[in-house]
Amino acid sequence: MLQNLDPEDLKQMRSDFLENDKYRNTQNAVLQNGIKKSITDKSVIEKHPFMFSIDVDSDKPLDQKKSGRCWMFSALNFIRFHIEKQHHVKNFKLSADFEFFYDKLEKANYFYHNIIDTADKPLSDRFVRWLLKTPQQDGGDWSLIVSLIEKYGMVPMSVMGENAVSANSNELNFMFNRKLQKDAMKLRDMVNSDASDEKLASELRRLNSENYKILAISLGTPPEKFHYSYRDENNQFHDLGEVTPMEFFKKFVDINLEDYVEIMNLPGHGYKYNQSYTIDTSKNMVDGIENRYLNVSMDEMKKMVINQLKDGMPVWFGCDVLQEWNNPTGSLELDVYDWKRSFGVTLGKNKTERFEYGESLPTHAMLISGVDLRDNKPVNWKIQNSWGDKVGHNGYFMMGEDWMDEYTYETVVNKKYLTDEQLKDYEKEPVVLPYYNAFNPI
Repeated sequence: MLQNLDPEDLKQMRSDFLENDKYRNTQNAVLQNGIKKSITDKSVIEKHPFMFSIDVDSDKPLDQKKSGRCWMFSALNFIRFHIEKQHHVKNFKLSADFEFFYDKLEKANYFYHNIIDTADKPLSDRFVRWLLKTPQQDGGDWSLIVSLIEKYGMVPMSVMGENAVSANSNELNFMFNRKLQKDAMKLRDMVNSDASDEKLASELRRLNSENYKILAISLGTPPEKFHYSYRDENNQFHDLGEVTPMEFFKKFVDINLEDYVEIMNLPGHGYKYNQSYTIDTSKNMVDGIENRYLNVSMDEMKKMVINQLKDGMPVWFGCDVLQEWNNPTGSLELDVYDWKRSFGVTLGKNKTERFEYGESLPTHAMLISGVDLRDNKPVNWKIQNSWGDKVGHNGYFMMGEDWMDEYTYETVVNKKYLTDEQLKDYEKEPVVLPYYNAFNPI
């Protein structure tokens, strides 16, 4: 039943509010200082020191700036950690700009193929509208960066560094998506005019060539070869000579990315534990790796994470970082803002209901680089972010145990930390979630 706001009801609402001294006091504070600053509970922030019984990484955090490359920075920081241990170097930096270039080039080509495959559907079709709304964007997931590295390799940041466009990708995304939407019109017209496969292939090569030019102008030209040498912590000189990006990855990075698997947590509401899931149309390239997640309880997820930390390795993870996050201190705590006492409302339901209703979803990737265990149980987690060193504890956040349970959705761990049964479940045929599921990274 539709019902307008009644004038008499509005009078009563106003009267009720004006007669409540507590809410008037909150109003005065909020109008002067803003919402979160006014209702922050400092006792929650100060109840735990920034100290961890297991602490594996304290490198200076990088800064993704005004871009959506958190998944990429966090993955490269994870690989960087392995490089530093193996080669005895400090504060090594891998190029996110190099991977960013090829991610956008591949996403555009993936978009074209999806447009061709759906050319027989009307523009009003839900899937076609979803494709056209945002042909590509900055976001991604663990499997997407693995796909890029295994196809293109990687380079140090000194070879292909950050620039004005990678530091603020809004202009590029706006212009690039306009071009891709225009290209979609041409491709749909060609398919519906019975163009041959040869003509379509020729048009795709032309469009991708235009995209390469746009990305090279905006992000720089990726190197085909480069010379690399360095000094280690003992001042010993090392020279790799001239290498391609793939040779650099194979020679310099001692890590098998295929050993790492994605673990998710969504309890109930049709999401079964010990079941693997994938998502329709969720890759960043035509021949990319399929996203595959094993859904487990938070207790099982945390057990895997702690075991990897105990072995001295950080953990890539995805969460909803803006939920109950205190910016100046980098605190991720459920009760850091007193919504109930200040506004008279309680935010959030259970985890999966928040996810299904769009209140919360995976929005950000970071590295878990430590944990404070008391009586062998986690109390707080040390988090390396990619927002520079001016927020939190020199760029590091502290995540409360309860916050992790409610807002962590995904971790990536070495498959050796899975039980035999979990590994079997992971490798079974996955349930395919629809493209519009909030877990879809593209």
